[in-house]
Amino acid sequence: MRQLGRYVLAFLVLLGAWWLASWALHLAHGREVLPTPAQTFSEGLQNIGLLARAFANSAWRFLLSLAIAFSLGVPLGLVIGFQRRLHQYLSPLVHLTYPIPPVALLMFLYMAFGIGEAVKVLVVVAALFFQVLVAAQGAARQIPQTYITSVRSAGANAWALYRHVVLPATLPSVLTAARVSVGLGITMVYIAETELGLRPGPESGLGSLIDHFTFRTELALAGVVGLALLGLASYAGLELLDRKLCRWRHLGGHGEA
Repeated sequence: MRQLGRYVLAFLVLLGAWWLASWALHLAHGREVLPTPAQTFSEGLQNIGLLARAFANSAWRFLLSLAIAFSLGVPLGLVIGFQRRLHQYLSPLVHLTYPIPPVALLMFLYMAFGIGEAVKVLVVVAALFFQVLVAAQGAARQIPQTYITSVRSAGANAWALYRHVVLPATLPSVLTAARVSVGLGITMVYIAETELGLRPGPESGLGSLIDHFTFRTELALAGVVGLALLGLASYAGLELLDRKLCRWRHLGGHGEA
């Protein structure tokens, strides 16, 4: 309940800042530039069906991309980081390809996957995949050797080593990377929905809705609020997952023994 109270307080502060910004811009330009929260929420409620469909499509696109990126990036990152020889040979390859923005290869992606839904998901997956891969690789490199030695001395095989040492030791860092990557993922979803492939209509995603209703600023801003809520829900879900899978991190308060 205390955490919920903090979120409510942050929401009220954000609403206040939003209203002040709207008022200040109106005063400076003599006309409405930024719709107020009341105008935005009123327009959103009037178009709640359209917003709900757009939100559902964006949420599906983002969650699917996140799931694919983690199912591929985490195992590969752990293996590369934990196996010294693989790290020596594959780490330079990762560092060379990591900075390449997926949209820079858009023409090749179009030729390989067409201009439909697949290319949108693939661009988001590619951006998140390297975030997760690098985080998992770095976490695996930081595992103390004493952990590995003690488990090996007990007769553990490679699978047991990964299950009982590598995964538990790296899971907190991987989940932290997941939370950090939420902002990037939402940004890439917006880019995918406004710049990539086919855009059948505003209900196809929040990005498409925002782009379609550029001159209906209240509705476009309601779409922006939808993206923010999608990011918040994803972050909160990952936080709950972290509390469930990494209970030992939350036994005491921050800075407590």
